[in-house]
Amino acid sequence: MVLAAFIFTGIASAQSLSLMAPSLANVNGRLTARFGVTVEEKPVLKGELEDGAVLVLKCSVNLFEENNYWLDSELASVLFKSVIEFDALKREFVMSLPDRETPLRNKDLGQLLEDGWGVIEASLGSWALLDRGTKYSLRLHTSMTEEDAPEGVMRYVYFWSWDAGADNSFQLDFTY
Repeated sequence: MVLAAFIFTGIASAQSLSLMAPSLANVNGRLTARFGVTVEEKPVLKGELEDGAVLVLKCSVNLFEENNYWLDSELASVLFKSVIEFDALKREFVMSLPDRETPLRNKDLGQLLEDGWGVIEASLGSWALLDRGTKYSLRLHTSMTEEDAPEGVMRYVYFWSWDAGADNSFQLDFTY
């Protein structure tokens, strides 16, 4: 029993999402957060998808104005949600993205992940939200769950580990 727990922990601890540091950009007058998400163990993800799993990546992007004496004020928030699955009839992976009508399709899972999640842009509103000399905090949180899983339930077999699992967070503090 103990040996099985160690084997399970060793396998599970290798599976995780990696979050690339976000940046902010002015894209046509819009405040846009750019970041990327990569899967560390693509062969395991491939096996899960080929076995019929439908997974949902959620990325919550929040912009706060920092306050020294009280709680930070939220200025904007965006939720990026993408679904990935395997189409057994066509033998290809399918990824839906919020800004595309037609899903991305590819037989090569690595290329599909790069095309869909390599660079993610989330528009937070008008660039005019920012005031010069003010402190801000961009907070990014990612998670991956099965499509039908209730909120707050992680993928325990694929993504759970004793350390960081599928939930990743990043905070970028800056003064404009």
